[in-house]
Amino acid sequence: MKFKTLALLVATIYSVSLNAQRRQTDLKHNFPRIESILSQEQIKMLESQKEIIRMKRDSFRKSLTEEQKSIMKSRILNSDERRRSIMASLNDEQRDLLETHEGKIKTLRKEFQESLSNDQKEFLRKTRLQYHGRNKGNQRGGSKNRMRI
Repeated sequence: MKFKTLALLVATIYSVSLNAQRRQTDLKHNFPRIESILSQEQIKMLESQKEIIRMKRDSFRKSLTEEQKSIMKSRILNSDERRRSIMASLNDEQRDLLETHEGKIKTLRKEFQESLSNDQKEFLRKTRLQYHGRNKGNQRGGSKNRMRI
């Protein structure tokens, strides 16, 4: 009897996890890709912007000391504590690098938004609302103001 109960419990947990994974995959694939509505110039702009952001992140990561890297990898601290600790440990040069990186991201985002037509903006708005409406209750949580490095 105990074996049947245990087997049923394991089967239930397994099917629930498979269903959750399938739902996540369905969410990703049910939404049209942004590339389908963008012009070739806009796609090239996004690719170059992604590369710029990647290079800036890499340069910031390379500037981190071993102590700062260990703070970033720490599993003891939660994300907010990790962010506060790393920000407190930055030197002036690293702070300038981070500020210019954040400013550049804002500029790139604004440039891309200005290149969008009204139809593209409306399509993206509807897709975003639809995605977030379907995804409610499945949020990972965490701070929205976290530092992405």
